[in-house]
Amino acid sequence: MPRVTLRQRFFPLHDSAAVDRFLDAFPWCAVFKAGTSDKTFDAWLVAQKLLEPRIDVAVGFVRLPEDRAASDRVTARSGIPHESPQFMLFGQGSPRGHLDEFAITPDRLGPLLSAELPAEVGPAVKNDAVVTLEPYRNLLSAFVSGTLPEERFQWAYLDRLEKEAAWRDDATFDRVNSLFENPWGRDLRAARLIAVEFQGQLAGTREPLKARAVRVLEQLSEPGEPG
Repeated sequence: MPRVTLRQRFFPLHDSAAVDRFLDAFPWCAVFKAGTSDKTFDAWLVAQKLLEPRIDVAVGFVRLPEDRAASDRVTARSGIPHESPQFMLFGQGSPRGHLDEFAITPDRLGPLLSAELPAEVGPAVKNDAVVTLEPYRNLLSAFVSGTLPEERFQWAYLDRLEKEAAWRDDATFDRVNSLFENPWGRDLRAARLIAVEFQGQLAGTREPLKARAVRVLEQLSEPGEPG
């Protein structure tokens, strides 16, 4: 099933201040806490699919354990005990309902959204900052030009992609992910891919990384790509 993209109204939440700004900014918003378990991906797919028609709902994303401060602030603001994965719906900054772990299913989330959200869809929410691919282009350019050593480039590039793998839309993820051999797809671990890259280079079975980087940079710089 293709991954639904909510990228235009997607807000990564890393700290308590970001949570406060997010919850106070929109009439309706949802917060998704993503853990490290396999059920997180299934739950996120459910949330994305059911939120797709509601362009008026901003979507906040908390990744654990990295965004622990943001998670704690969401818990404090909502009064809802922490779980992960966890879906929470807010209206005017107040909690309107939540689902935890295996309860994040179409037959539970659909009725929650129908019962709480206004029948009429409001103005579309947009977050221009999250759409950009500029950080990837900057890393690729620095590596290709020789100003960023290969080892540092690999870690910086893959650490970023690991953090964004759960929510990037399919087309964007496929482009950025194509730089490295990755049999695990979105279950991405930077150290694991770097080990595969090293083994491939040692065996002489991989095209030089810089040649691949040039190609991916050209693809990400094509007209129509996010800014």
